[in-house]
Amino acid sequence: MNDASRADYRATLNLPATDFPMKAELPKREPARVAWWNEQQIYRRALERNAGAKPWILHDGPPYANGELHMGHFLNMVLKDMFVKIALLEGRAARFVPGWDMHGLPIELETLKHLGVKDFHQIDPLELRAKCKERALYWLERQSSTRERMGVFAEFDRPYRTVDPSFEATIVEALATLAEREQLYRGLRATLWCIHDETALAEAEIEYETKISPSIYVRFRADAAQRAEILARFGYVGEENAPLSVLIWTTTPWTLPANVAIALRADATYGVYRVGDELFIVAEALAEQALGDAFAGAHLLASLPGSALDGARARHPFAQRDSVMVLADYVDLESGTGAVHTAPGHGADDFATGVKYDLPILNPVDASGHFTAEGAPYIGMQVFAANDRIVADLRESGALWRFESYSHSYPHCWRCHQPVIFRATAQWFIAMDQNRLRARAVEAAQGVAFEPEWGRARLVQMLENHPEWCISRQRTWGTPIPAVVCKGCNESLLDPRVARIAAARFREVGADAWWSEPVERFLPEGFHCARCGSTTFEKERNIVDIWFESGVTHLAVLGHDATLPWPSDLVLEGGDQYRGWFRSSIVTAVALEGHAPYRCVVKNGWVNDEQGRPMSKSRGTGIDARDAMATFGADVLRLWSASVEFVDDVRFGPNVVEQVARVYRNIRNRIRFILGNIADLPPEAIVEPAAMLPLDRLACRVTDAFVAEVRERYAAFGIHDAYLAIVAFESEMSGLAFDAWKDPLYSGQRDGARRRSAQSALFYLLRGFLTALAPLLPFTAEEAWQSLPEALRGDRESVFALRFADEHRVSNAADLALWEQLRTLRAQVAASNSPRDFEIAVDLYAGGEQFEALAALDETLREALIVSEVRMHRDPAAQSARLTIGQASGAKCSRCWKFRDLREGDARGAICDDCERAVSALA
Repeated sequence: MNDASRADYRATLNLPATDFPMKAELPKREPARVAWWNEQQIYRRALERNAGAKPWILHDGPPYANGELHMGHFLNMVLKDMFVKIALLEGRAARFVPGWDMHGLPIELETLKHLGVKDFHQIDPLELRAKCKERALYWLERQSSTRERMGVFAEFDRPYRTVDPSFEATIVEALATLAEREQLYRGLRATLWCIHDETALAEAEIEYETKISPSIYVRFRADAAQRAEILARFGYVGEENAPLSVLIWTTTPWTLPANVAIALRADATYGVYRVGDELFIVAEALAEQALGDAFAGAHLLASLPGSALDGARARHPFAQRDSVMVLADYVDLESGTGAVHTAPGHGADDFATGVKYDLPILNPVDASGHFTAEGAPYIGMQVFAANDRIVADLRESGALWRFESYSHSYPHCWRCHQPVIFRATAQWFIAMDQNRLRARAVEAAQGVAFEPEWGRARLVQMLENHPEWCISRQRTWGTPIPAVVCKGCNESLLDPRVARIAAARFREVGADAWWSEPVERFLPEGFHCARCGSTTFEKERNIVDIWFESGVTHLAVLGHDATLPWPSDLVLEGGDQYRGWFRSSIVTAVALEGHAPYRCVVKNGWVNDEQGRPMSKSRGTGIDARDAMATFGADVLRLWSASVEFVDDVRFGPNVVEQVARVYRNIRNRIRFILGNIADLPPEAIVEPAAMLPLDRLACRVTDAFVAEVRERYAAFGIHDAYLAIVAFESEMSGLAFDAWKDPLYSGQRDGARRRSAQSALFYLLRGFLTALAPLLPFTAEEAWQSLPEALRGDRESVFALRFADEHRVSNAADLALWEQLRTLRAQVAASNSPRDFEIAVDLYAGGEQFEALAALDETLREALIVSEVRMHRDPAAQSARLTIGQASGAKCSRCWKFRDLREGDARGAICDDCERAVSALA
């Protein structure tokens, strides 16, 4: 018969019917799905359904409310959402409160740019704070809607915001407690300082970028008395009258005005070298490098250990003072001269050395990076601009030995990307070793789980190397540090009583009160300066470091009611947060609560372009999350997020997305196949797996194994592994069960037992598949669930009303082995070019338990192999099943195309007995 004959029977076939479209049109349809989720309060209802379960909390690390979300944000936020949805589908009470960091320099700079104000000193602090809050709220709304558009389930109607009065009060209460425990102090230290933004910075706010600096070797000459003493220490008694210099190396000429010492390594050997008519002191290990071309003609006259030079002196190259030689362990023998120029006002190591030796702490540089009167003769010059002038002056005076340009990694401000300096200023610090805080934080980290596991060592390293934490900033937009300054003696005080009064006031009206209300409003009765007894004070104008603000979000959000317990079960952020939020959170938690604020830390990698480069809009490779969703749809992007090993750096771009889109289309088409074939399945006709026909029951057990595997992968944070399992399951079902079921589904009796069994298996498979898929592809999974007949959905109003436990049974190894055997046999049949499929009759040989298992499939074995006939043969000697392929007997049925003994047909063609019964039932 030709194909036209089959077409005549088309009206008698059970053809698929569904309103689930093949074309997804995700950018068009997804926003309506977000609106539907909100209208139906799907997330709230899921939480209510799980209300009796133990809470499971993912605490959100707050993004800055200062711009559009990019694809790095998308990856992070979608991963968080996947784990929240997994917890919901596991039946857990997974409340997720989204958060925003709304204070600090990022928002202040964005606001100043928006206002067109170049200097923040030009605007009244209260006006600037009001404008900053306005901009932060604007960006919060933009980012919130973008996060919802991603398909994120969260309590968007009540997020945590660091700008809220209650949050500002929490920050200040934390400061009060730290002050009570003597964990806070105010001290003069050389801190990282951004001269562009005029504020101190924490180490976590530093990025390292390449900088070209002047590399200079400078003579620190000894006068006659100093020369005599130094040579005596060396034991050199020659008749030399040549000038003697200690040769130092620096890449920051601008710090020379603050030099007061030269650091040497105690255990290094230093030599006096004669070069022409001069004598130089350098470390012997670095002499060739330090002296350069002149080393070839240099003569070593005497040697001694650096420790023997402690306390010796040489003259500053241009200031009218001496520089004393001191000892320091940080002096290395890898570069330079072994004699380190030391300016305690401009370096952390230098400062420590200055304190150790009671050296003067000179800081001749103001907040904007310009030399003050102490920096004469360079007063008024910007420090980096002064480098050339200082080098020229050194050359003119004869103090410059050698000059070259030097490319090196240099600290830059994370926000303005300008090079920073070290500058000695009085700041507020958290003492990392007071009360064993550092050691206790390291101990607490040992009780936390990490993914990847090496994250533990990374966080511990960050804690062990954490400098004293500078928490004060000299800006306007933030939570004020409620410190007061005594007018009698200029002493700064951070009294816990003042802080608690301020916290209570901030909780009432917000932190603007610190700028708008008199200092007396914040002082307890009888408050006086313990140092001088004065009762007259003024307020400090520092704000707290935003890393401290975000570091206490766990206190502001968690532990206030039973549904949001402290600590959180999970935090998930980018790998940079080991030195950022992961670290600041555990430090504050241990200091205030004695424990880590999270049970598990997971990191995600950076999102790069398709060539592995950091994404950049200026290079045309950057893309905002909102734009990407408008182009590709959120679900395709979510599937991309699942397809990558997210703990590593990942690549993103149109070509990458297209590869994932093909996978998405396959998944969608399989869902459409299922929906189309169960559209007429009434609930009362659903067959339980135990009563299904053998192949259908086996497919259910394989589905159970799939769901169990996906759950296991999800529990181990293996989103990528779960993705691979989903792709493999879709392929397996498509390549075996779906093809096998087409015959009974399309040509079987419409309400016959065989078709109802296959439909029931499809429905069972769909529930398991959608449950596994929903965390990754919520829009598509929900669309599929809503495309089911209402009777099949029952009281489960959303796909998120499903539960893994409801869709999972335990599969045994024999079922899975039989499934794999069927796949192997089917592949052998499919490899036949002629005859093909229903033209084939198979002789199948097997022995022992394998024979019994295959024979028990009965007629469904023939369906699985997609042939017209299977003849089973017991072969006790067979180690594994084998088959031979032959031509099927009979003739081709005009309706089902199987080869059968046909009965007399009508004008449409002859059909088999099964088809005759199916057609007759339609009459």
